[in-house]
Amino acid sequence: MSFDLAVWFESGRVSVADATRTYERLCDGDLTGAGVVANEAVAAFRRELTDRFPAPSATADDDARTEASPWAAGLDVSAAHVIMPMSWSRADDTAPEVVALAGRHGLVCLDPQAQVLHRPPAQRGADGLSLRPCVGLKVEDADPEVIDRAVRRLSAENWFLILERRSGHFLQVGHGPNAGLATDGFAVEHREGSMEHHYRCVLSGRDEVAALCADYAAGASTWSVDARWAGLF
Repeated sequence: MSFDLAVWFESGRVSVADATRTYERLCDGDLTGAGVVANEAVAAFRRELTDRFPAPSATADDDARTEASPWAAGLDVSAAHVIMPMSWSRADDTAPEVVALAGRHGLVCLDPQAQVLHRPPAQRGADGLSLRPCVGLKVEDADPEVIDRAVRRLSAENWFLILERRSGHFLQVGHGPNAGLATDGFAVEHREGSMEHHYRCVLSGRDEVAALCADYAAGASTWSVDARWAGLF
């Protein structure tokens, strides 16, 4: 098993569901059905990628090159796409660099494990909302369904997430004892501006947490959950 990322060019913003279908067809070798087209940005991405992360050596003599490579197998490439199978042990270090590199070349990057689509800067919303999970990659301009899945995946090991705007305002969720709770609940904090506007509430239901996160992501002026917020400062 490997940790995979897939990169290709999209002329406009696409949904995670559409990107997942494209990825599945690429994995089947159906470039026509995938609807991807050759683009020089893909070739430029691949050149920079392989300069930064070389392929494993084909000979047993070059052990250093093989050890340096993060790839678990050969790259799946065409003029229109690159699919990168990397070793799980190298994913934490390599994947963020791949996502950033794709963004610099104006390409989308799909993480099929988490069902997350990383969009290039030109395709992101002006709001600048980012999702930072405890486990996994930071997602710029996260879709509502991606945020909801992140809430559903909170656990003892994957115990927090942060939604943050470019302004520095944020909403964060902590789960269980790691968040200072004696029970298996959720501590939610949000801050809008100065420290005097930093608030916290405790919720017991995951659906309530998901609703608060959806409200925050949508920029709602009121909360849809009757939470008891208390100032922290």
